[in-house]
Amino acid sequence: MSQKLIRAVFIAFLSCISFGAFAVDGSNIRIMVLQDDADQTANCVSASNAAGKQIATKIGEQFNRYGYTVVPREVISAEMRFDLSARFDKSKLIDLAQRAKSSGRAELDIQALVIYQILCDVRADSVSTNIDVDISGTIYDTVARRELGDFGPIRKSVSLAPNCEIGCRTMGLRNYAGDMATVVAEQARNKLKLVAGKAKADGTSDRIVTYNVRLENLSKAATRIRTTMEKEFPGSKGIVSLQRNGNLVTFGYQTSASADKIGDWLEIVIEDLGLENVSLNVEGNNFTISNDGPDSPPAKKPTERLFK
Repeated sequence: MSQKLIRAVFIAFLSCISFGAFAVDGSNIRIMVLQDDADQTANCVSASNAAGKQIATKIGEQFNRYGYTVVPREVISAEMRFDLSARFDKSKLIDLAQRAKSSGRAELDIQALVIYQILCDVRADSVSTNIDVDISGTIYDTVARRELGDFGPIRKSVSLAPNCEIGCRTMGLRNYAGDMATVVAEQARNKLKLVAGKAKADGTSDRIVTYNVRLENLSKAATRIRTTMEKEFPGSKGIVSLQRNGNLVTFGYQTSASADKIGDWLEIVIEDLGLENVSLNVEGNNFTISNDGPDSPPAKKPTERLFK
């Protein structure tokens, strides 16, 4: 075992100790958070109006704070032809999440869907405008294809100016976006704990994640890197969507290992193969290994390793 590998294992061990002390419950879990706003009669907060957009932003911030990765609505819209101005009920949102899950794209490889609903009971007169807001939701596990449970309704009461009409109510509710977002995030997190698997000693968990891997201008070394990942990395579940175009190789890598572990192991593989002028870039669920030199680098015989 090389000095670098020993050092990497020791650092990983210290990281596990630190992570255990300051763990976040959504580490490495990718989710969608979407609003069921199909009920137009009672829904004063829709996904497309100012209040709804503000609440959605605040909910995303809450989940990110606890380590979850929330797929932005804009990404869903672009990749799944999801109309941001349309209204969707629970069944349509679940169908959308499952189509995203089965797309094979790492950025859409979600473990759970959080569906929330905000219904309003408005009483407006010359004295004040009072709104009772009922917040409820459902958590759907896209891997097991089952609902994990519901939450709510939880009521919040809001008082706005007298004779406050629709536009006034929408802008007024924006001031309470943070409070409503907190309700959704806290309630959903209790259910999402059923999805979050604990990491094991080898850096793997019970959850399968798909990562996008891109190998640029690496010649025969690309095959050796791919084979090592597929056959030797702990937690490997194989590759999907392999494509070759000249010196460009792309594929989806399915594994139960964390992104940090994969990054550490790839650095070791690059060193073992004696690849020079080669860089590793990690961004979310995307790994890119590229040759930055003028020629495709030579690759020596791979070293037998036990990745930990």
